[in-house]
Amino acid sequence: MTVNKVREIDFANIEGPVYTGRDRGERLREKFQMDEIDNSDAVVKIIIPENTYSISSSFFLGLFGPSIVKCKTREAFLEKYQFDTTKFLMGVVDQHIARALQERSLFS
Repeated sequence: MTVNKVREIDFANIEGPVYTGRDRGERLREKFQMDEIDNSDAVVKIIIPENTYSISSSFFLGLFGPSIVKCKTREAFLEKYQFDTTKFLMGVVDQHIARALQERSLFS
């Protein structure tokens, strides 16, 4: 992967506006080749539309949990995975990141 390449994941292209299910998040993780992204210098812009109703922790952690743990801190994760969303949904994202960091063993 190209150094400093910017990738984009747009939730508008994922069936929504409710995002639930760890298995669904894990399938998307595989589809988007998140493990490869984690091991590269790529930066990923995550677009979560304002019409999103809900993002469950199980879905979010299925998609991003291993990436959060690999980054080790909220700040490092948000530097690599840059979220473009509403203030409310960013609060939800922050809660899910905190949970992943508290429950690291779930993703190892």
